[in-house]
Formats: sequence, C-alpha cells, structure tokens
Amino acid sequence: MSRNARDTGDMSPVSLAVLGFDEVPLHWPWGEGPSSFRSPTVDGRLLQEVLTPLYATRHSDQLDIAYPLTSLFEPAEQVTWLTSLMGGQSLTALEPGRTAIAYCSQCFSDTDGWVLACRIRATDATVTWDHFGIDNDSDNFGRYGKPGRVTPPPSGWFEECFSGDSSIVFDRSLYENAVAAEISRLEGATP
Repeated sequence: MSRNARDTGDMSPVSLAVLGFDEVPLHWPWGEGPSSFRSPTVDGRLLQEVLTPLYATRHSDQLDIAYPLTSLFEPAEQVTWLTSLMGGQSLTALEPGRTAIAYCSQCFSDTDGWVLACRIRATDATVTWDHFGIDNDSDNFGRYGKPGRVTPPPSGWFEECFSGDSSIVFDRSLYENAVAAEISRLEGATP
C-alpha cells in the first residue's frame, strides 16, 4: 500500500498521505472507563481501517488496536507518544528503529504483552511509516517499563502478520502540523 510507489501509468506526481486525528467511540466490555479515544487518520480514514487489510488472517480478520490519546494516559504521556511520531522518544521501550503506534484496545497499554509498531523515517519532504509489525512480550508482562526506559527489551517482533512491503508516506509539513495541533489540543485541555 505504498502511497508513493503506486503505478499511475503516467509521470504525474503521486499525492502523499495526510495525517490527522479523529475521535473514536470506545465500548468497554465491562462498561467502565473512558468513552472515547483519538485515533490517527490517513486521508480521513482511521488508521485501523487502513491497516486491517494488510493484517494477515492468521492472527485476526480485524486489527483490534487503540491509541494513548485517552484519559487513561496522563497528558504528558500522550504528548510523549505524539512526539515519538516525529522521532522523539517512544512511549514504549522497543528495539532501535521501532516506534509503538498502537496498543491493546482492552487495556490501552503495553503491559498485556503486545504493541503495534513500525519504523518511522523522515526526509525533508516526507515521513514514512513502514515495517509494520506486532511486538510481542514473550516473557509474559516482563519486558515493558515506564516511559523513559533506556535499555530495550529482548525482541519478540512479528512482521509476518502484515502482508507485503507496506508503507504510508506522508507529506512532512502537513504531518508535523497535525501532530503539533494535537499537542496543542492536549495542552489546551490541561488545567
């Protein structure tokens, strides 16, 4: 699903994806907790909708993910997650070159043993998300620490759950503006 590698049949430039954020209702199985979270969007489509067709059926037909943009996370943690999307420190300690972009939709954290992560690379004009995979906790809840953990845990990386060599290529200026606007929204909501 490479946004810039599509064969258009002509020499016209291919448009780059646009990052956004949208409110998503949340239905907890036990009826408690926040009523919504905010999801990244790609060209106005929820990231989960964009990635689900790429997710291999050996794991699930639907990619069940959530994001830390919810009241379960402190505003500072939400900002840390947003800045990780621009190359800042990851909210979850992963091996170098991987950034956590989503979590379990039941607990909204990495403590249940898995996160959805990818590689995020930037040029002057673009930001690319690729090498999507699930980072799984093979020693049952022992890998992840608090934000700021320095030593990466041992790998339990599974790229094979995503089909093909998928990437999403964003316009860097619009991408940075979307992340900055979301940070401003959080900072404006902080008492």
